[in-house]
Amino acid sequence: MDLEKLAKQIRVSEKDLNSVLKYIEDYWPKLIREHKEDLRSLIGLPNPYIVPADGDVFQEQYYWDSYPIVRALINHPKYTKVAIGMVDNLLYLVKRFGIIPNGSRYYFLSRSQPPLLSNMVFLVWEKTGDKKWFSNAIKLVEAEYQDVWMGKIHLRNFRHVYKGLSRYYDINAVDSLAEIESGWDMTSRFMGKCLNILPVDLNCLLFKYEEDLARAWEILGSLKKSKKYKLLAAERVETINKLMWDKREGYFFDYDWVKKRRSHLVTVAGVFPLTFGIATEKQAEQVSGVVERTLQQKYGIVQGVPFVENFQWDWPNGWAPMQMWTVDGLLRNGYDHLALRIVEKWLHLVVKVFRETGFLWEKYDVVHGHVGVPDRYPTPSGFGWTNAVFLLFLDKLG
Repeated sequence: MDLEKLAKQIRVSEKDLNSVLKYIEDYWPKLIREHKEDLRSLIGLPNPYIVPADGDVFQEQYYWDSYPIVRALINHPKYTKVAIGMVDNLLYLVKRFGIIPNGSRYYFLSRSQPPLLSNMVFLVWEKTGDKKWFSNAIKLVEAEYQDVWMGKIHLRNFRHVYKGLSRYYDINAVDSLAEIESGWDMTSRFMGKCLNILPVDLNCLLFKYEEDLARAWEILGSLKKSKKYKLLAAERVETINKLMWDKREGYFFDYDWVKKRRSHLVTVAGVFPLTFGIATEKQAEQVSGVVERTLQQKYGIVQGVPFVENFQWDWPNGWAPMQMWTVDGLLRNGYDHLALRIVEKWLHLVVKVFRETGFLWEKYDVVHGHVGVPDRYPTPSGFGWTNAVFLLFLDKLG
């Protein structure tokens, strides 16, 4: 990788870029935890894992934080084993509890986080080619899909609620706790009624599960099961297009299944149909236009347009995983120029703020070019998924 060339491309000095890379490499060991036995509220896990940030606050493995970290480290010369072990930890949680909690704490067992297990299982399968492991893992992926995300059990896994689509939920059936399961804690996106909302991003992730399960069962020789999931995936695409696509706006929106109407709020979640191959060529053209005109800011992709009341998952903040999924979606649909412009803006921002503060951060203000605006807690430095996406984006440029 030509760092001198990359530094010029993202408009920073080679020295500053090297400093960020050294910070990230030196920071991974500080993030590794190992707790094999339960300790008060902490759930014991069989393998070491990476937490979001160093310090006393984070001692548990988080579900959706794990995905960009596993993706970035699966081929790392030092941390491949840690990445694979983190996926095994998530599978262990499904086997033990029937759900992957928000994080590996007993008090998080009432809810999960955005479902990404099938993605991570395929990353490990493509790395190792271990068919026995893959077969066992897919059975647990299928269990999580069926029992949690397509669950209809009231006050347990009551997420599958309308026309084959699912919502975020918490066993306490409280809107604010369902919103925490979404990972967007907190946001004006759901207008305080998360239980009423069928989120477009969640249902794209569940399409990905159906697609992955179809592919997995074909690899494992069960064509009947593979066909079943292909049909489910096709049905979900049809429903997403019917309920969530707005022809006039040229964008995908969340759907309020109680009031039977689409949200009007433009958020980065509407890009997920591009990321996971749901959008048609024409839809991708229109969505990429909204991304370019509305969500793209000076330093990256903002979470959404300004709402009535803004929280940390709203304007003016941008978050590393959302930059990643936006870029993935644009590249998948041939909008390489816009995707790489976003990559360059985000990398420039991270290096700029590192030069000013000496840290990478959980989130960033992509409108003004600062550390992310705090909400429920002070913005923590670190930061696992920011470090991971920085490396993934450099790979895309290099």
